[in-house]
Amino acid sequence: MSIEAYTQETEDAQQAESDSVTTVEEGFSGDGNSDIDYEALVKELYGEEEKKPQKTESSQAEKSANEKVKTRREVGPAPGLFKNSRLNGSHLAFNASSPFVVASQMQSWYSYIDMGMIYKFPYEIYVESLPLFILLEISTFSFENSYPEGGVFSGISYIMQASIIGENSGAAIGFGSWDGVMGSMLELNYRLRPTTNSFFRVGTRGVLITDVELLGATWWAELRLSMGLEL
Repeated sequence: MSIEAYTQETEDAQQAESDSVTTVEEGFSGDGNSDIDYEALVKELYGEEEKKPQKTESSQAEKSANEKVKTRREVGPAPGLFKNSRLNGSHLAFNASSPFVVASQMQSWYSYIDMGMIYKFPYEIYVESLPLFILLEISTFSFENSYPEGGVFSGISYIMQASIIGENSGAAIGFGSWDGVMGSMLELNYRLRPTTNSFFRVGTRGVLITDVELLGATWWAELRLSMGLEL
């Protein structure tokens, strides 16, 4: 090989290498005329990057749902029959009761099945987050002494009550008059719902009377059954 041919071949190789480097540099510099795809080259060298999930802002519906969760959860009676009336939120119940345990001084006294009516006012008072409902009860009570000297303790009772009403269970405390004699009561009950606006309730109540003629202060416990309607 002649010196001229060798020199020409060397110059051609250097020129080809220079063109290759220039092409790569142009591709990396983002020249629009380059055929090299920068993103494809990066993916080939480093692999595809995992796409990070984008945080989306909560929709108005989600915000509204969150606000509802934070608000106080209403417990107690279901909406009644008259949703747009002044009676809505009240209930009317009829009950039957009979004592099953009495104080020692009443061991000789007979008792009977008594009847009554309860009205729950459409108001509620919150103590902390606990709703209290106000009830008025009018019912009969009757005891008769079996001793020869006899004796009767009977009449009508009027009782104002403050009640906690849950989905199925409830409790009530009240003060009132038993035929003119002051007394108090405490009740625990359990409620079933045959329909949305009706209920059946079974419970037990303790009654304490301050002063009864021939008996003095006395007490008894009674079993109670009620059927009512949510108004």
